[in-house]
Amino acid sequence: MTPERARVPERVGAVVNPTAGSGRGVALLGELVAAFEGTTVRARITGGPDEAPAAARALAPESDLLVAVGGDGTVREVADALVSCDADGGDTPPLFVVPAGRGNSTYRHWYGERPWRAVAAALADGTRPVAVDVGTVESPSDLDARFVLGFSVGVFGRALAAATALGRLPGPLALPGPLAYTLGTGYGTLVEPPFAVEIERSGERCFAGAARLVAVGGGRYRGGTTPLLPDARPTDGRLHLLVVEPVGLRELPTLCRLARTGDHPRHPAVHYYRGKAFDLRAPGGVGAEIDGTPIDDRPDDVGLTVLPEALWVAVPASTA
Repeated sequence: MTPERARVPERVGAVVNPTAGSGRGVALLGELVAAFEGTTVRARITGGPDEAPAAARALAPESDLLVAVGGDGTVREVADALVSCDADGGDTPPLFVVPAGRGNSTYRHWYGERPWRAVAAALADGTRPVAVDVGTVESPSDLDARFVLGFSVGVFGRALAAATALGRLPGPLALPGPLAYTLGTGYGTLVEPPFAVEIERSGERCFAGAARLVAVGGGRYRGGTTPLLPDARPTDGRLHLLVVEPVGLRELPTLCRLARTGDHPRHPAVHYYRGKAFDLRAPGGVGAEIDGTPIDDRPDDVGLTVLPEALWVAVPASTA
């Protein structure tokens, strides 16, 4: 990757998931176009699963800035395509996110609490690319994927299913993303049985025992606002790994309260590790996900590695 100077974007590409945010994707595209008034904006609206990477690869060569309009899953697909293009020697524009999903944890990890419309307006006056970390998860079988937030085994698989169901309740009964995700995680914690796991960090065992959740990644937030990996930063060059051992119903409220503020690593049932590579072995029947997307038929053994500064992200030139 070759660093670039700050520039005013003249060509903006947008990959739009029209079903994100209960169908708000196209409307948010209109707001994005308005923010970049006077700039050429080319959009590709995806029509189904797995179309985002192809759209990103098509738009990247003709864009000074690429925007993912969607949730964390859409952002991961677009980011993966850009990292692949860069690895193949292609020119890759920096990435911006219009958060349109349930959790939007990637946006918060990169841009904090600043509203996306304010960031977009600042980007229209000038962008500066910043190289951030991503990670890979692979196995001896056929699993080979990149992630921005991370990979997890355990309660989150059940939480995602429950959050989706709560978000699809009719009319006013439908719950907003973060609340649905929080309730879904609580439900998953209660019904998902513990599983045996062995974890190695750079070839040395760091944990072996029963767990309800193992989460590995570089993204600080999950479910929108929960700082699951509280020490993670976009450019720290490391993976962060969290293990939550089984706790009783009496202790669960304390653990949840600590998790809301990012203080859960000090709970005795929580183990927190940092490293550049981890190997994880857990029974294949336990649910897993990557950046909020469930994985079907997860293998028993997976390896996870950080890719430091592998992806360009756009920040306002005014913040340089």
